[in-house]
Amino acid sequence: METTFSTFIPLYLILIPMLTGIVLYFLPESKMLIRKAVSITAALFSLAGVIWLLPYVLMGEVCCDLIEFMQFGLYLSIDVISWVFALLITMAYFLAVLFSFSYMDHEHNLRRYYSFLIFTLGALLGVVFAGDFFSLFIFFEIMTFSSFVLVIHKQDREALQAGSLYLYMAILGGLSLLFAILLLYGNTGHLDMIPALENLGTQRLAILVLFMIGFGIKAGLVPLHIWLPLAHPVAPSPASALLSGIMIKAGAYGILRVSLVLFRPAGEGSTADWIFIFNSGYILMWIGIVTMVAGALMALLQSNTKRILAYSSISQMGYIAAGFGVAVFMGLEGAMGFTGSLYHIANHAVFKAGLFSMIGVVYMLTHELDMSRLGGMAKKMPLVTVTFVIAALGIAGMPGFNGFASKTLIHDAMLESYKHFDLYGIFIAERFFFITSALTICYFLKLFQGVFLGPVPEKLDRDYKLPISAGFITVVFAALVLVVGIFPNLLLERLLVPGAQLLGFSDYSIAGLYGFGYFEWYPLRKTLLVTLLALFIYLPASARGWFDWTPPPRLCIQRLIIQPIPQLVLSFFLRETSINDMALGQFYEHSANENKHSDYYSSDVDEAPELAHDEAAQSAYYMIGKGLDRDRQMREQLRSFFWWDQQQWNIKNLNFDNLLLAIVLGVVLFIVFSYGS
Repeated sequence: METTFSTFIPLYLILIPMLTGIVLYFLPESKMLIRKAVSITAALFSLAGVIWLLPYVLMGEVCCDLIEFMQFGLYLSIDVISWVFALLITMAYFLAVLFSFSYMDHEHNLRRYYSFLIFTLGALLGVVFAGDFFSLFIFFEIMTFSSFVLVIHKQDREALQAGSLYLYMAILGGLSLLFAILLLYGNTGHLDMIPALENLGTQRLAILVLFMIGFGIKAGLVPLHIWLPLAHPVAPSPASALLSGIMIKAGAYGILRVSLVLFRPAGEGSTADWIFIFNSGYILMWIGIVTMVAGALMALLQSNTKRILAYSSISQMGYIAAGFGVAVFMGLEGAMGFTGSLYHIANHAVFKAGLFSMIGVVYMLTHELDMSRLGGMAKKMPLVTVTFVIAALGIAGMPGFNGFASKTLIHDAMLESYKHFDLYGIFIAERFFFITSALTICYFLKLFQGVFLGPVPEKLDRDYKLPISAGFITVVFAALVLVVGIFPNLLLERLLVPGAQLLGFSDYSIAGLYGFGYFEWYPLRKTLLVTLLALFIYLPASARGWFDWTPPPRLCIQRLIIQPIPQLVLSFFLRETSINDMALGQFYEHSANENKHSDYYSSDVDEAPELAHDEAAQSAYYMIGKGLDRDRQMREQLRSFFWWDQQQWNIKNLNFDNLLLAIVLGVVLFIVFSYGS
């Protein structure tokens, strides 16, 4: 029997990093040693606190309820699933802060960097500790705005453009979540994370789509991913490791809670309910498939090392979404798809944070990210080379490394669903899964060859001294990849299976996970075939330079899908205003001409009609000119609205935009949740 433990510990784990971040901002720049000590202490405190909660979480639920907070209250709840996310967050944060000590020493604005880095830790824990969708939304938005500062840290043109796009997409995602929450509350009268499909009525599709847009943007699902390959490469490498390894998991966490909890019937459910569940899960699986294929293909065509890793993160999030989709449409028999995706979330957090850190070490010592100007680093950085190979084998899904376990579970879940439903679409999806796994090996072969093999460029041909902290974290990440890979059932049976039981999957579906045969011939044979296919693709393509092809700009998703929508909306409203102004101007001009015509036949030579005519003409010309000016302004606003315009962004106007957006969102939240009925 599960027990509920009520304690303020979850609240402390959220507030202490946030308050620490605020304190760090007000420390003088000269107190760098104190700032580092406080930062690592806050990260270590969070990690220790999460580990301390494990025995209580395994016995039941740990909760904290603040009733008097913006009408709905603030409710925190930690179960096995949220604890796994919290462990990944705090562990990665501890290593990222440690890495920052050596990486950020020569950077600017360290006070701001450490302040927002630690503050975001509290917001991330708030997301996974949230016990209802209102609490999740609050911390999700705090996390978004605080992580934005990490994205624009360099303050150069590229960073500010990436930050502006990140900000616009984040606002779109936040508003989508807000509307979904309002619809959910209107239909159910609560915002709890419990099965409620029967009570969502005719608005269930709208609620699902809004939730998926909001969480899908943060998770980097195609075509909502456009901010990710721009934001991750420009951020400092420790922040990139967290953005890619941890923060996009907040989107995956939201998708999990919506698709596998909220959109489940509280009872047996009607036939219509289960048809809706099947269709939504099937679509989610295909969104995952498209995401994993698109991310892998784009990673193959990059030359910037961090951008390869960013597109790789998009591809890996596709694996996670596909596994969740299978778990959704398999219903009570979907335990394998769920555990595979949750396992891959944990594995991806480890090897992707590790890979960003290892490439960050290369950049810290060489100040180069482009593979065309790198090479031969295996001779100069042997430790980084070895740890990079281990992490790359993990993400490639090789036996004995952590990614093999989670990818095998997701793949077997797809095969099981195909046997169960006998749908050709699932079979095609499984083939794409197979091909994408081969492409993953290809782009890491390209990355490894470009950075670590070949001759050393003349300007980089010198001795490099690896900082102790940087060497330590690369070894830790590599060790985690190996430990999980060698003992794959340990994490599965101790933490992931209890999470599956928590979601109510059938005993039969869960029983097959105990003692899962990872090292039997069938999964090993599949891995061998994937490797052979990867070599078959990579060797001729690399020799012929196919991976150096640059897609034409017209094929860019921003130009095909994302850019036209806001352009059309903005163009419509501004064009309507211009037309109204010009129509009114033409009316005045026509009236003036009529007056002039009547004045011609009038015997009255008084000056009043002429003056009236002049005033009317002036009004007409003014309104016409106003319409033309507004039309020109419309075009200028359209050009300046998008990040890819040649606008001269600077940190002042971007921060002002950020402030305005934050104020608007805050006012909306205050009105809705403090004075709403």
